[in-house]
Amino acid sequence: MSYPKMKLGDCTEIFSGSTPRTNNPDFWDGDIIWVTPKDLSKLKSKFISKTESKITQLGFDSCSTKLLPENSVLFSSRAPIGHVAINTVPMCTNQGFKSFVPKSNLLDAQYLYYWLKANKEYLQDLGVGATFKEISKTVIANVEIPLPPINEQRRIASILDKADELRQKRQQAIEKLDQLLQATFIDMFGDPVSNPKGFKVAKLAEQVDLIQIGPFGTQLHQED
Repeated sequence: MSYPKMKLGDCTEIFSGSTPRTNNPDFWDGDIIWVTPKDLSKLKSKFISKTESKITQLGFDSCSTKLLPENSVLFSSRAPIGHVAINTVPMCTNQGFKSFVPKSNLLDAQYLYYWLKANKEYLQDLGVGATFKEISKTVIANVEIPLPPINEQRRIASILDKADELRQKRQQAIEKLDQLLQATFIDMFGDPVSNPKGFKVAKLAEQVDLIQIGPFGTQLHQED
């Protein structure tokens, strides 16, 4: 089904962030949550409520960062482009963000969250810069997003929530299986480095008839 599109600048308010001077201790270790892209890189869910750093009211007033209301969508716009989260409490960000406050009658925050994640590569391609790429506020404001009715947006987000939950459970199962395989190997053979069970050690080349590598690149066989 095709839905009408709207520019992000028309269905959200977009805010950049800033950093208080780091050499002024009066600006740091306060009560205002201050987010960096690094904080988002550590998230295991779509929500963020705490960070490594906080700033004081003096620090907040000293720079151009904005206090984002809860249920805003934080999007890292440089170094790197594409981390996304939804804040559950008011917080501000550094300059590595373009954060969205959705107009509640037009756009659901969780729908926007999933749309940004699904279009990460496209958004990364919009970045410009020599040292590292960054998306400007003007560029991100002109990005168009499909806009179903608000109830349909919430239904889509709910379906994606369930899919993401299944993905996380599968990943956890794979990690547990990896740990089980490693533990079973150690139990059977011991640590291969210290060799506590005293197994005979030999060079691999002495135990096989042939060791072959490749081919690689243009030497790979291709079917007609």
